[in-house]
Amino acid sequence: MTTVTRTTEVPPRGKREDNSALYESTSAHVIEETEYVKKIRATLEKIRNQVFKDEVGHKRTNDKLETKHCRNIENGSDSEVDSSGGHFDLLMERMKGKEEQLLEMNKENEILKIKLEASRQTGAAALRNVAQRLFEIYQTQSEEVRKNHEAGKHLLEVNKLEKEQQLKQHVENLNQVAEKLEEKHKQITELENLVERMEKEKKTLLEKKLSLENKLLQLKSNATHAKSCHNLQTEISLLQEQISHLQFVIHS
Repeated sequence: MTTVTRTTEVPPRGKREDNSALYESTSAHVIEETEYVKKIRATLEKIRNQVFKDEVGHKRTNDKLETKHCRNIENGSDSEVDSSGGHFDLLMERMKGKEEQLLEMNKENEILKIKLEASRQTGAAALRNVAQRLFEIYQTQSEEVRKNHEAGKHLLEVNKLEKEQQLKQHVENLNQVAEKLEEKHKQITELENLVERMEKEKKTLLEKKLSLENKLLQLKSNATHAKSCHNLQTEISLLQEQISHLQFVIHS
C-alpha cells in the first residue's frame, strides 16, 4: 500500500484540481476493474456449482445404470445391455465435455486473476506516480517559497544596512553642524566681549577727552599757559582719533 503524506503547503487551486482528477481517475479505474472481476468470478462460481450438480446427478444416474446393467447381465438381457451401454457412453461424453468446460473456466479464472493482479499493480504504480508527482510539486513549491523567503530576507538586510548608513551619515552631519554652531557661538561671544571692552574703552576715552577739554578752557583764559594749551589740544586730538577708530570698529 502506498501512503501519501499530506502537508500544510497547499498547491494552487488549478494544480490541486489536476492532481485530484488524476488520483480519482486512477482509483475509479482500479475500482471498476475490481468490480468487473468480481462479477466474472461470481458467474464462474454459479456455472461451477451447476456443473457440480449435473455431475452429481449424472453420477447417480450412472450408478443406477451400472446396477441395472449388472442385473441385466445376470438375467441375460442382451438388448437391454446394449441400450444401457449406449446411454452410458453418451453420459460419459457429456461428462467429458463438462470436465473440459470446467478446465476452460479454470483457465479463464486464472487469466482473470492475472488480469486483476496486473490491474492492481497498475493501480499501485499509478498511485505511486501520483504520490511522486505530488511530492515533486511540493518540493518545487517549497523551493520557491524558500527562495522567495531568502530574497525577502536579503532585501530587508540591504534596506537595514542602507537605513543604518543614512542614519549614521545624518548623525555625522548633525555633529558637524553642532560643532560649527558651537564655534560660531564662541566667536560671537568673543566678539561681544571685544565690543563690550571697546565700548568701555571708548567711554573712558570720552571721559578723558571731556576732562581735557574742560581743562583746556580753563587754561585759555590765561595767556601764560599757551604751551600747555597746545599740548592739551594735541592730546585731545589723539583721543578723538582713538575714539573715532573704536567707533568705526564697533559698527563695522
